[in-house]
Amino acid sequence: MTGPRKTKAQLEAEIAGLQAELGGLRATHPEMSDIQRRMAETLHSLQVHQEELRAQNEDLRITQGILESTGYKYHELFESSPAGYFIICDRFTVVDVNIAGLGMLGRAKGRIAGKPFLLFVDRDSRPVLDHHFRLVRGGDRASSEIWITPEGREPFPVILESVALRRGWGDDWRCLSTALDITARKRAEMALRASEARFRAIFEQSPLAMEIIDAAGRTAMANPAWNGLWEAPDHASLKPRIAEALKGRGVEIAPMAIPSEADPSANRWVRGYVYPIRQGDNGAIHEAVVVHEDITERVRAEATLAERTERLCRQHDNLRVLSEIAALPTSAPAPRMALALDLARRHLGLDQGIVSHVDRGRYVIEHHASDGPCRAGEVFDLASTYCELVVESNDVIAIPHMGRSPHADHPCYRARGLESYIGAPIRCRGDLRGTVSFSAAQPNRRDFDDGDREFMRLLARWIGAVQEEEATLRDLAQSNADLEQFAYVASHDLRQPLRQISSYVALLERRYGASLDQDAHDFIAFARQGAVRMDRLIVDLLEYSRIGRNAAPGERADLNRVMAEALGNIGAALSACGGRVMRPDSLPAIRGNHTDLVRLFQNLLDNAVKYRDSDRPPVIEITARPHDNHLTISVADNGIGIAPDYFDTIFRVFQRLHTPDKYEGTGIGLAICKKVVDQHQGTIRVDSVPGRGSTFHVTLPSGL
Repeated sequence: MTGPRKTKAQLEAEIAGLQAELGGLRATHPEMSDIQRRMAETLHSLQVHQEELRAQNEDLRITQGILESTGYKYHELFESSPAGYFIICDRFTVVDVNIAGLGMLGRAKGRIAGKPFLLFVDRDSRPVLDHHFRLVRGGDRASSEIWITPEGREPFPVILESVALRRGWGDDWRCLSTALDITARKRAEMALRASEARFRAIFEQSPLAMEIIDAAGRTAMANPAWNGLWEAPDHASLKPRIAEALKGRGVEIAPMAIPSEADPSANRWVRGYVYPIRQGDNGAIHEAVVVHEDITERVRAEATLAERTERLCRQHDNLRVLSEIAALPTSAPAPRMALALDLARRHLGLDQGIVSHVDRGRYVIEHHASDGPCRAGEVFDLASTYCELVVESNDVIAIPHMGRSPHADHPCYRARGLESYIGAPIRCRGDLRGTVSFSAAQPNRRDFDDGDREFMRLLARWIGAVQEEEATLRDLAQSNADLEQFAYVASHDLRQPLRQISSYVALLERRYGASLDQDAHDFIAFARQGAVRMDRLIVDLLEYSRIGRNAAPGERADLNRVMAEALGNIGAALSACGGRVMRPDSLPAIRGNHTDLVRLFQNLLDNAVKYRDSDRPPVIEITARPHDNHLTISVADNGIGIAPDYFDTIFRVFQRLHTPDKYEGTGIGLAICKKVVDQHQGTIRVDSVPGRGSTFHVTLPSGL
């Protein structure tokens, strides 16, 4: 039997002893060569065995190093793992735990090892943990979501994965439980669920109609707004846009109508977009979202606005045309009315325009558009004209297409075939006098609206005003003729008795003057003076009434001639008092009546001489200043002046500031001046300081 193996040191010691023993034997017993030989063989065998032992020891050392390195690696892997590792025994207590596990539980290893793992789990998660370990104990792997309760922190969720440890752990049951913190994942899941909930809420509650469709055009989901807007969505019309969206481009859908079968006026309008829905990291597109905005109210509002804008434009055109008509020059009635009818018919887009006079069933054409086929003075039976309808209704009649109207059987339509017509009654001095109407052989391009009717009413009112003006002018002409006759009678018949009175008073004085006392002579003088003053008063009133009646409109008046004639008329009075006049070398011409202007400046110059200061001869200065298409002529004197309180009243008829015995006059002179200036659309005013003289300023339009 071989004994137990010796170590290398023991063998080396034995070999060294044997070698020493052999050396001694050789020295003392040379005859022991055979023994020496056997001993050498034995020694050689020992040396070989020694080398084998040395190689085995080296293998053992290497294996031990590998085992130590492997154990270190597994220990490092266990301790350094980011997941929490727990070794659980058959009593479900913690045998060992790694660093991550210590961090999860927030405790030192001494407070964890030997403790039931249940103590570190939230109460709500303990039933889950019991079931989990029962599965592992039964030989299955287990994975559960539980909540860990660390010390000093809020519980957090982990995924606990456990597997039984079978070899190398002795006879007792062990399992490795790996805990992975899923807090971030839970937060992401919660955020995702919240995001999904928000998306769902937005999708479901959005006022925009939204539908998600797949590449085949099938509806994946649609919100209530979509279902309320569309009964059967027209995907056929959307297919080209959906195809573009599936290629990765958003596409705008132009406004389109959703027809209503029950009521066309209830059609709805939408405007939309189609967007691609990208999925995954590679942005793959398998669906698209169609968004429709209900723009019905906006479309209707825009239509209403467009209609109102068009109506306002037409009303603006109405007013513009009416303004042009009202601004027509007040020439003879026929050309003026023809121009007005031309403007109006072109504005309305019709061919004929007529102003008629209606009297006892007769329709008489008074005026017509310049190129119309009618003739002024033509007479028709009222019943054969559309104006019969206007007279019956006493309001505007507007028919854009007579053939489709209730009046298609009217005699005028049968006889003349006029398709479109609009007419209005004309009132003059409160009575219906006739009509103004426009017509065409073609139907009107649009329906007549309220603006057209109001245009006709205003035009008819303007024509009525023009006719009233013409009637007033005729009445005024007749009145002027009557006044002219009255003035002649007044100037002849009223002055004749005055002349008789003066003659008989003079005869009475000649025959009986010697026998009359002084009082009688004074009475005769008073009577003669009264008769003369009455005669002058009649002459001045006659002159006042005649101002402007015979004036030619717009005639040219040379102010040099006017001033020369006025100065000539007062030349004797001016020479008698030693007065002098300073005037410009040249005065401009204006539009006005020569005779009336002479009256104006003669009265001003005469007043300057009449109301002179007794202590100095009169000095009169005439100046002229043009400005803003007007001319201001000023007549200044150095007379007695006028108090400011009388600046306005002196221009009224019979207004005198002095008694007749002090200053002669009838009180009409300045009233005549005011009337002449008014006739010429001018102004007159006075500046004066009592005792220093007066300046009369006459401003007249130059008109040239």
